[in-house]
Amino acid sequence: MTLRAWAGVLPGALVLSLCGCATSTPPPATAPVDATPGLSPWEQRVAALTPLQHFSLRGRIAVEREREGGQAQLQWAQQGEHFDLRLMAPLSQGSFLLAGNAIEVSLTAPDGKVYTAPDLDTLMTRHLQWALPVAGARYWILGLPVPGRPTTQLTLDDAGRLTDLAQDGWRISVLEYQNVQGVDLPRRLFLLGNTLRLRIVVTAWTETPH
Repeated sequence: MTLRAWAGVLPGALVLSLCGCATSTPPPATAPVDATPGLSPWEQRVAALTPLQHFSLRGRIAVEREREGGQAQLQWAQQGEHFDLRLMAPLSQGSFLLAGNAIEVSLTAPDGKVYTAPDLDTLMTRHLQWALPVAGARYWILGLPVPGRPTTQLTLDDAGRLTDLAQDGWRISVLEYQNVQGVDLPRRLFLLGNTLRLRIVVTAWTETPH
């Protein structure tokens, strides 16, 4: 199956049953966000979660661009700057493995061919016609802004958790949280780019952030 043939899976209606996914086997214990005198709940979350460098999760991603859309299963492991991201197309149409760091990324296609590029955006856009902004999403998936980057439209809920922000050309909305070993982590997110809409559902945190 060629790369463009898999990309062709995307046209059609998005499968909106993503909203019904549930968390499976509980992941290893994660230390709760400690209350620190003088800090708001939001400041406590940022201070506790921003330094965390490692996590892995399973879920689903739905992609919509103009009149095209589709979905894939998602497996994502983050170890500092290094990531492994597996996208599995429906109906046994193959999977793509993306791996890399801040220097180089690679994409392994279902036929075993390997493609490389200096950054993920270039690689995914070239071969899949869409891209997941992993450099930012590694923080957004935790319900955090990317540290050191300009942020606007930041909105919090009554519990001091992120619900909306705009950063690096994306609008990020956390639609639902789930409690994972005492820590509230996003379960459903919506990412709005210039011409791209991404819906992510985390069905299981297989390795909680640490």
